[in-house]
Amino acid sequence: MIKMNDERVLHEFETYLEHCFDHLPASRTKEAMKYSLLAPGKRVRPMLLFGALDDYGMDYHQGFAFGAAIEMIHTYSLIHDDMPEMDNDDWRRGRLACHKQFGVDVALLAGDSLQSLAFEQLAKIDDVNQVAKLCLLLAQKIGANGMCYGQDLDLKANQNTTLEQLIEIETYKTGCLIALPLMGAAILAHDETSVAKWEQIGHLLGIQFQIQDDLLEITSSVSAIGKSLSDQKNDKATALNFFSLEEGQAKVQQYKQDIQALLTQLSIQTPSIGMMIEQLSTRTK
Repeated sequence: MIKMNDERVLHEFETYLEHCFDHLPASRTKEAMKYSLLAPGKRVRPMLLFGALDDYGMDYHQGFAFGAAIEMIHTYSLIHDDMPEMDNDDWRRGRLACHKQFGVDVALLAGDSLQSLAFEQLAKIDDVNQVAKLCLLLAQKIGANGMCYGQDLDLKANQNTTLEQLIEIETYKTGCLIALPLMGAAILAHDETSVAKWEQIGHLLGIQFQIQDDLLEITSSVSAIGKSLSDQKNDKATALNFFSLEEGQAKVQQYKQDIQALLTQLSIQTPSIGMMIEQLSTRTK
């Protein structure tokens, strides 16, 4: 069984990520890409992929290329999200945001380049049919009908945003990238009949994950969680507009139960993913 904080798996994956830049020429863009991608992080999305593959009885190493692609996309989204034109945050993963360290121009290029490098990673998968399916899935989940759509909605959000609108934002902005590794695991395991169920699980997990982030805005600090707490500064609606701290914590547990119920409907046992859901439900950073 693989846990979210499995040091052996994380170490092997970090080493894989480090070598993803070996073929690139030296440049400020390359340094900014490495600075952001290799910054300390939980690697939640690739770890979900590895956990799902483990539950399918597969070697988690078979997910490294797709896991790297997902983490590159996630990192590019954070680089752009932190820029002055969006959330205007100074800190990310315990260090200065990419645009604060390298300038907005180089940070923009670093984000763009991580996105293209993600698709290059997918080309390393041997099965060309799986490559095509994963490329399509990745493009759908990160574009104008996926993560970027959620970002668009989030830029318009304010204190008048309704709970229904907030859930839609998080379904796309956060849920798409969390559903992506679970859906991809089903494709890699040749279990495409379960892709839709994994998508449903991932979207719920994304909403739960974001509610916890909102709660951390008042229960944690920049030094503890490694990023700026900017929602109040930007007058953004969060779960705390609709729930007290205690109600929000109860909502997190309700989502966990709903997700666990959906897991029982899959054709496989899910001890690794079940453990990860439990760990994510009690995270403090």
